[in-house]
Amino acid sequence: MGVVKQKKAFSPARIGLAAILAIVVLSGLTAGSALAFVHDQTYPAPHAPVSAEALAPGVVVITVKTADGLTLKGLEIAPKPGMPTLLVFHGNGSSAMTTMRWLAPLVAEGYGLVAAEYREYSANPGRASEKGLAADADAFYAHARALAGSGRLIVVAHSLGGGVAFGLARRQTLECLITIDTFTRFLDMVPAYGRPFVSDRYDNEAAIAGLDEPLYIIHGTADDVVPFAQGQELARAAQQAHKTGAFFTITGAGHGPDGDTLAMIIRAIVAKLESHGGTVKVTLPRNVTVMPFAA
Repeated sequence: MGVVKQKKAFSPARIGLAAILAIVVLSGLTAGSALAFVHDQTYPAPHAPVSAEALAPGVVVITVKTADGLTLKGLEIAPKPGMPTLLVFHGNGSSAMTTMRWLAPLVAEGYGLVAAEYREYSANPGRASEKGLAADADAFYAHARALAGSGRLIVVAHSLGGGVAFGLARRQTLECLITIDTFTRFLDMVPAYGRPFVSDRYDNEAAIAGLDEPLYIIHGTADDVVPFAQGQELARAAQQAHKTGAFFTITGAGHGPDGDTLAMIIRAIVAKLESHGGTVKVTLPRNVTVMPFAA
């Protein structure tokens, strides 16, 4: 499988936030116009409705209802007997359909997968926000927990989805959380003069201290959207807080590692979970290194 394809995550280097502010000042645009523009860049939601066409056999469209009354569509495939289920929160320019294609190697092995979709995305109703996506996460988590039954349920999150997943971990005790190319906090992606236009926080680094589940952080060294240094900072926070888990570095990977590489890492994490803290021997790609948080 190739590298996950998605629109670039929100970053001042990508959207020219300084230029936006200059337009606001020079053209007399209202603060509301600037906020709307930043929202659209933060949540560049694809409009095509969720569909299971052209995906793996067994993938179906599902619906969940949020606590604030929205009915959202996503995708799922049930696990084969004895296999784990993954609940996946995608990045800001991606979709549930991208998730299914990206993790196709694991689906082919019998992993269950619930590809969560957000409000405003893929023809779903509502308007995306940190608070709104939290409600969406709760609804998809309940659905995924029911699908997994007595089997293992692992939460996987990419980029902005990491912020959604860290928020979920504050409200639920998860079996495991895996983040991929996730930032320390949303405001770290924005220059100081642009922060008045950003209402969402997604403070992932602060959330780490309160985690009561294993945490595995994956980050590519060539990520040109969320700097590799931010993944290192998250790993440092987890190590200082004596959390269970590890930091996986993928040398040369950009913002969204190759699906086959990611599958090998997730297999290794599952093997570690199933060892109940014991020593496991796993095979990882040559460009992947792992640093446990605690010796």
